[in-house]
Amino acid sequence: MVRRCFIVYKVVLYTIIKKNYIIMLDGIIDLVKKEALGVITNNADVPAEKQNEAVDTTASAILSSLKDHISFENIGAITSLLSNGANSEGANNIVSGVQSSVVSALTSKVGLNQGVANTIATAVVPAIIGIFTKKNNDPNDTGFNVESLIKTFTGGGGMGGILGAIGSLFGRK
Repeated sequence: MVRRCFIVYKVVLYTIIKKNYIIMLDGIIDLVKKEALGVITNNADVPAEKQNEAVDTTASAILSSLKDHISFENIGAITSLLSNGANSEGANNIVSGVQSSVVSALTSKVGLNQGVANTIATAVVPAIIGIFTKKNNDPNDTGFNVESLIKTFTGGGGMGGILGAIGSLFGRK
Protein backbone atom coordinates (compact mmCIF):
# COMPACT_ATOMS: atom_id res chain seq x y z
CA MET A 1 0.00 0.00 0.00
CA VAL A 2 2.77 2.44 0.96
CA ARG A 3 4.71 1.56 -2.18
CA ARG A 4 1.64 2.16 -4.35
CA CYS A 5 1.05 5.58 -2.70
CA PHE A 6 4.70 6.48 -3.27
CA ILE A 7 4.46 5.56 -6.96
CA VAL A 8 1.28 7.62 -7.35
CA TYR A 9 3.01 10.53 -5.56
CA LYS A 10 6.00 10.31 -7.94
CA VAL A 11 3.73 10.28 -10.99
CA VAL A 12 1.75 13.29 -9.74
CA LEU A 13 4.94 15.19 -8.85
CA TYR A 14 6.49 14.37 -12.22
CA THR A 15 3.34 15.57 -14.00
CA ILE A 16 3.31 18.85 -12.06
CA ILE A 17 7.01 19.50 -12.71
CA LYS A 18 6.71 18.62 -16.40
CA LYS A 19 3.64 20.86 -16.73
CA ASN A 20 5.58 23.78 -15.21
CA TYR A 21 8.43 23.29 -17.67
CA ILE A 22 5.99 23.10 -20.57
CA ILE A 23 4.30 26.30 -19.38
CA MET A 24 7.68 28.03 -19.16
CA LEU A 25 8.67 26.66 -22.58
CA ASP A 26 5.39 27.90 -24.07
CA GLY A 27 6.12 31.33 -22.58
CA ILE A 28 9.60 31.32 -24.10
CA ILE A 29 8.22 30.30 -27.50
CA ASP A 30 5.65 33.10 -27.33
CA LEU A 31 8.34 35.67 -26.42
CA VAL A 32 10.58 34.56 -29.27
CA LYS A 33 7.77 34.52 -31.84
CA LYS A 34 6.48 37.93 -30.73
CA GLU A 35 9.92 39.51 -31.08
CA ALA A 36 10.57 37.80 -34.41
CA LEU A 37 7.16 38.84 -35.74
CA GLY A 38 7.86 42.51 -35.06
CA VAL A 39 11.26 42.45 -36.74
CA ILE A 40 10.18 40.37 -39.73
CA THR A 41 6.93 42.16 -40.53
CA ASN A 42 8.71 45.51 -40.36
CA ASN A 43 11.37 44.37 -42.83
CA ALA A 44 10.35 45.28 -46.38
CA ASP A 45 12.85 42.75 -47.76
CA VAL A 46 10.83 39.82 -46.38
CA PRO A 47 7.99 39.04 -48.80
CA ALA A 48 4.55 38.95 -47.17
CA GLU A 49 4.02 35.33 -48.23
CA LYS A 50 7.21 34.28 -46.40
CA GLN A 51 6.69 36.21 -43.15
CA ASN A 52 4.90 33.48 -41.17
CA GLU A 53 7.42 30.87 -42.25
CA ALA A 54 10.25 33.25 -41.36
CA VAL A 55 8.80 33.83 -37.87
CA ASP A 56 8.39 30.10 -37.22
CA THR A 57 11.83 29.31 -38.62
CA THR A 58 13.47 32.07 -36.56
CA ALA A 59 11.79 30.89 -33.36
CA SER A 60 12.65 27.27 -34.04
CA ALA A 61 16.28 28.07 -34.84
CA ILE A 62 16.70 30.22 -31.72
CA LEU A 63 15.17 27.62 -29.42
CA SER A 64 17.06 24.74 -30.99
CA SER A 65 20.35 26.60 -30.82
CA LEU A 66 19.77 27.65 -27.21
CA LYS A 67 19.03 24.03 -26.36
CA ASP A 68 22.37 23.07 -27.89
CA HIS A 69 24.24 25.75 -25.93
CA ILE A 70 22.51 25.56 -22.58
CA SER A 71 23.88 22.95 -20.23
CA PHE A 72 25.08 22.65 -16.68
CA GLU A 73 28.66 22.49 -18.02
CA ASN A 74 28.17 25.90 -19.64
CA ILE A 75 26.74 27.57 -16.52
CA GLY A 76 29.39 30.33 -16.40
CA ALA A 77 28.64 31.53 -19.91
CA ILE A 78 24.89 31.32 -19.32
CA THR A 79 25.13 33.24 -16.06
CA SER A 80 27.24 35.89 -17.79
CA LEU A 81 24.78 36.06 -20.68
CA LEU A 82 21.85 36.65 -18.34
CA SER A 83 23.58 39.12 -16.03
CA ASN A 84 23.38 42.89 -16.23
CA GLY A 85 27.16 43.09 -16.69
CA ALA A 86 29.38 42.69 -19.72
CA ASN A 87 29.24 39.29 -21.43
CA SER A 88 32.07 36.82 -21.08
CA GLU A 89 33.68 35.32 -24.16
CA GLY A 90 31.59 32.19 -23.63
CA ALA A 91 28.39 34.25 -23.50
CA ASN A 92 29.36 36.07 -26.70
CA ASN A 93 30.00 32.68 -28.33
CA ILE A 94 26.47 31.59 -27.41
CA VAL A 95 24.98 34.73 -28.99
CA SER A 96 27.09 34.28 -32.14
CA GLY A 97 26.13 30.63 -32.39
CA VAL A 98 22.43 31.39 -32.04
CA GLN A 99 22.63 34.17 -34.62
CA SER A 100 24.47 31.88 -37.05
CA SER A 101 21.79 29.23 -36.60
CA VAL A 102 19.05 31.76 -37.38
CA VAL A 103 20.85 33.03 -40.49
CA SER A 104 21.46 29.49 -41.73
CA ALA A 105 17.82 28.47 -41.15
CA LEU A 106 16.38 31.57 -42.79
CA THR A 107 18.55 31.21 -45.88
CA SER A 108 18.15 27.46 -46.32
CA LYS A 109 14.52 26.95 -45.24
CA VAL A 110 12.82 30.23 -46.10
CA GLY A 111 15.03 31.28 -49.00
CA LEU A 112 15.94 34.72 -47.68
CA ASN A 113 19.24 36.18 -48.78
CA GLN A 114 22.15 36.25 -46.35
CA GLY A 115 21.93 40.00 -45.70
CA VAL A 116 18.23 39.97 -44.83
CA ALA A 117 18.65 36.87 -42.66
CA ASN A 118 21.58 38.51 -40.86
CA THR A 119 19.54 41.67 -40.26
CA ILE A 120 16.78 39.61 -38.67
CA ALA A 121 19.18 37.54 -36.55
CA THR A 122 21.13 40.54 -35.27
CA ALA A 123 17.89 42.24 -34.25
CA VAL A 124 15.95 39.32 -32.78
CA VAL A 125 18.63 37.36 -30.90
CA PRO A 126 19.96 40.26 -28.78
CA ALA A 127 16.39 41.38 -28.09
CA ILE A 128 15.46 37.89 -26.84
CA ILE A 129 18.61 37.70 -24.72
CA GLY A 130 17.72 41.13 -23.35
CA ILE A 131 14.24 39.94 -22.38
CA PHE A 132 15.70 36.84 -20.70
CA THR A 133 18.25 39.02 -18.87
CA LYS A 134 15.58 41.42 -17.66
CA LYS A 135 13.39 38.56 -16.43
CA ASN A 136 16.37 36.84 -14.78
CA ASN A 137 17.28 39.99 -12.86
CA ASP A 138 13.73 40.94 -11.89
CA PRO A 139 13.26 40.08 -8.20
CA ASN A 140 9.49 40.02 -8.76
CA ASP A 141 9.74 37.33 -11.45
CA THR A 142 10.39 34.30 -9.28
CA GLY A 143 9.52 31.81 -12.02
CA PHE A 144 12.40 32.74 -14.29
CA ASN A 145 16.07 32.33 -13.44
CA VAL A 146 19.19 30.68 -14.80
CA GLU A 147 18.37 27.37 -13.13
CA SER A 148 14.79 27.24 -14.43
CA LEU A 149 15.98 28.17 -17.92
CA ILE A 150 18.56 25.37 -17.90
CA LYS A 151 16.03 22.88 -16.60
CA THR A 152 13.51 23.93 -19.24
CA PHE A 153 15.97 23.55 -22.10
CA THR A 154 17.52 20.34 -20.81
CA GLY A 155 14.28 18.63 -19.94
CA GLY A 156 14.44 19.20 -16.19
CA GLY A 157 17.50 17.14 -15.45
CA GLY A 158 16.70 13.78 -16.92
CA MET A 159 12.93 14.10 -17.19
CA GLY A 160 13.04 13.42 -20.88
CA GLY A 161 13.88 16.32 -23.22
CA ILE A 162 10.91 18.61 -23.22
CA LEU A 163 12.35 20.43 -26.20
CA GLY A 164 11.65 17.35 -28.27
CA ALA A 165 8.16 18.77 -28.37
CA ILE A 166 9.40 21.87 -30.20
CA GLY A 167 9.63 19.96 -33.45
CA SER A 168 5.94 19.19 -33.32
CA LEU A 169 5.14 22.83 -32.56
CA PHE A 170 6.82 23.81 -35.82
CA GLY A 171 5.48 20.98 -37.97
CA ARG A 172 8.34 18.50 -37.49
CA LYS A 173 8.09 14.95 -36.26
